[in-house]
Amino acid sequence: MSGRAVAARVVAAAYVATVAGLTAAAFSGQDPWWWAEIAAAVLTLPTVVVALPAIYVLGAVAWSFADGPATGSASSLDPVVTVPIWPVTLTFTVLMTLVACTNVALVRSLLHHLRAPRATTR
Repeated sequence: MSGRAVAARVVAAAYVATVAGLTAAAFSGQDPWWWAEIAAAVLTLPTVVVALPAIYVLGAVAWSFADGPATGSASSLDPVVTVPIWPVTLTFTVLMTLVACTNVALVRSLLHHLRAPRATTR
């Protein structure tokens, strides 16, 4: 593997890790880091636009588990109760990590297409 390929893999891994870290920070507690959520969303453009319906639905399911009476801490009923937010954090982090991985595959495919020799037509 060439040095250029190793560098590309390191950049891709750092990108995916950054998105995962920002998303985990954004959904890790009661005090939301709104700037981390925005940064993760901007970093995952354009794929996040296509993934938004799935993110919305699966995120809503995660919130229902975190905020439902079955968890023993329905925050909508008692604002003082601390909500177990790990289902939300895990769901959004996994989803945004998959979106970032899709972006890496998209960029890799685009670069491969641009570098491929073109057939000449006569």
